[in-house]
Amino acid sequence: MVPDINKIMVSLLCSDDEGVVLDQAVFFAEKFDASLVAIHVNDTHAGEMSMMMDSPGPKITEDMIKDMFVQHGYEQWLKKLEIRIPEGEIVSKTIAEHAQDVDMLVLGHRKMNTFKASFMDSVDEGIANLVSCPVVVIQKN
Repeated sequence: MVPDINKIMVSLLCSDDEGVVLDQAVFFAEKFDASLVAIHVNDTHAGEMSMMMDSPGPKITEDMIKDMFVQHGYEQWLKKLEIRIPEGEIVSKTIAEHAQDVDMLVLGHRKMNTFKASFMDSVDEGIANLVSCPVVVIQKN
C-alpha cells in the first residue's frame, strides 16, 4: 500500500551541486501530484562577519531559491512553490520543526571522509533521526 504523499519538502543549501536534489524533489512531487515546499535554514548570523574573521555563509533569500528553480528548468513550479527560510543554529532541529506538516522530505548528502564519519553524524542523518515522515537522501557529487 502506497502512503498518501500530498506535500513534499526539499531542503536546500543553495549550492552549485544541488541540481540533482532539486530534480528528485520535483520528480517525486510530479509522481505523487504533491505540493512542494523548499526550505533553507539560515544561521542566525548568516551574512555577518564574526570576531574570528569568518562567516557562517551568506543569508539565503526567497529570490535565491526561486533563481535556483529557474536555473534548473523548473520555473513552472514558482507559482505553487512554498518557500520557508527560518533562522536557527541547529539545522536538523529547525528542519524537523518545519517538517511536521509534510509527507516526505528530500535531502542532499555529500560523503564525509572515513575519519570524520567515524566521529560524527552527517546533518542529513540528524534530520532523518528527528522527523516522522519518510526521508529520501540524494547523493551529491
